[in-house]
Amino acid sequence: MGRFGRAVMPVLLLLTVFCGPCSAETVTSADRVERILRSLSLEAKAGQVLMGFFRGDSVTPPLRSMIGRVRPAGMILYSSTGNIGSPEQVADLTRSLQEAAVSAGGLPLFLAVDQEGGRVNRLTRGVTVFPGNMPLGAAGDPELASKAARVTARELRILGINANFAPVADVLTNPFNPVIGTRSFGSDPALVDRMATAMIAPAAEEGVLCVAKHFPGHGNTSVDSHFGLPVDDSPLETLEKVHLAPFAALVKAGVPAIMTAHVAMPGIDRGNPLPATLLPKSYEILREEMGFSGLTVTDSLGMKALDRYWSIEETAVLALQAGADLLVLGADPGHEPEELEKIHRALVIAVQTDRISRSRLDEAVRRVLRAKETLKVLDDPMPKTERMGELTSPESLALAETIARRALTVAWNRFGRFPAAEADKPKILLWPLEKAGQVSSLLADSAGLKPLFVSLSLRPEDFEGILEGIEGEEAVYVWAGDLGKSPAWKELAQRIGGRTVLLAVGSPASLSLCPGAGAAVATYSETPVSLKVLGDFLRAPWSPTGKLPVALPEL
Repeated sequence: MGRFGRAVMPVLLLLTVFCGPCSAETVTSADRVERILRSLSLEAKAGQVLMGFFRGDSVTPPLRSMIGRVRPAGMILYSSTGNIGSPEQVADLTRSLQEAAVSAGGLPLFLAVDQEGGRVNRLTRGVTVFPGNMPLGAAGDPELASKAARVTARELRILGINANFAPVADVLTNPFNPVIGTRSFGSDPALVDRMATAMIAPAAEEGVLCVAKHFPGHGNTSVDSHFGLPVDDSPLETLEKVHLAPFAALVKAGVPAIMTAHVAMPGIDRGNPLPATLLPKSYEILREEMGFSGLTVTDSLGMKALDRYWSIEETAVLALQAGADLLVLGADPGHEPEELEKIHRALVIAVQTDRISRSRLDEAVRRVLRAKETLKVLDDPMPKTERMGELTSPESLALAETIARRALTVAWNRFGRFPAAEADKPKILLWPLEKAGQVSSLLADSAGLKPLFVSLSLRPEDFEGILEGIEGEEAVYVWAGDLGKSPAWKELAQRIGGRTVLLAVGSPASLSLCPGAGAAVATYSETPVSLKVLGDFLRAPWSPTGKLPVALPEL
């Protein structure tokens, strides 16, 4: 028996003792949930509404001790905190986390990541990295969204990760939104509805909790909630028709969990300025108007949208009071993993002093337990290391490339015949020096590309030398990842004028800043597979079928 098998046996024995038999003949799922709920102390219940984070790539004695004291519902993994390395390391880590939880007398954990695809991927080594939501929106095929969701969930579950904070169901009505951007499928609520709902069933079938976000909508904001409190002043009618609509569709389709946004929407509650995570009315809309019976999950409580106004402990109490079921403490700047214990104590005291009713706590814990029971987390939480060979299968990698190809969009072309990067007529590729590492994917087998690296922080006095260097070129390929944040680069693209071929490898909003360019191509993604497909297109152009999924000013 291998080391994974040896580690699983004592955990399974503990699960049998704690949770009892689970066959349909002896007890229903609902009965089992109620039995576990009755067995939990107040302190254990308070733990079961919390999800925390930690630093490092293994379970250290202090982390093991904290898990034993708090007995949290789960933990969230980040690459930025050193949790995520190779697939083997991640599987070993998730196994150790589950062992730590159950051996301390707790319940198996939800182990979560944000694996959205595109610009938000916590795991990038040894797994299939998909182009992301906006490329799917540009491709316009829900079947591709469903297949991508299935592969992502399958690979996560193999590694022992059983919750994914995805899909993003925000409708991008502000194309210059600083935090959502290409994480959205697009600006059409019906498109977002079709794509997001296609992802629900595959995740469940692969044993992963699908957590749609960010209710009631983060797509019309101009502030990143990681750094401040966004406000959407749209009237209620607009909110209902646009931003709430995809979530209503997700509820109807059976989404098991929804994450709340730290966004103020005065229109939904007679001008109330509280962010949705702390606003009882937002949960009332979900529960009573939409009929949602699943799990409500907060975005991280340490984000500045909340952190500037309330302590982390008070934020947690207010969120649970309002109607949140699972409170997440993520790896936000200025916060440490140990704060989970402070939150835990604050919740226990809030219940003891009647700030939070015991029935409200029980309701939240019941939903957490129900979600764990439905996904078999209570019985089978361990990674599936015997299936590691399924990661990055040829079929999965081919699917990622298909999505990238179907997404590729020519927004406009005024050259007539699209200027190709031919070996005997090479084209200059202006690319940010800071992103030079990406170019290997783009240049593969592309002898017709001559990269010229220029810093994003170039100075106006640098322009003349660059312009002289491209004098006489018929067309110049120009990076257009995020021109809104790179004013000097935007000016350079504008000065090249009609010879510019914009390459929107990020938000297509950049295209509207250079409407005089000769051509514009969008991949919506900087993932290696998207850059490879872009290189293929520049070398041998075809007639792409992708369509801009966002409404852009000036276009």
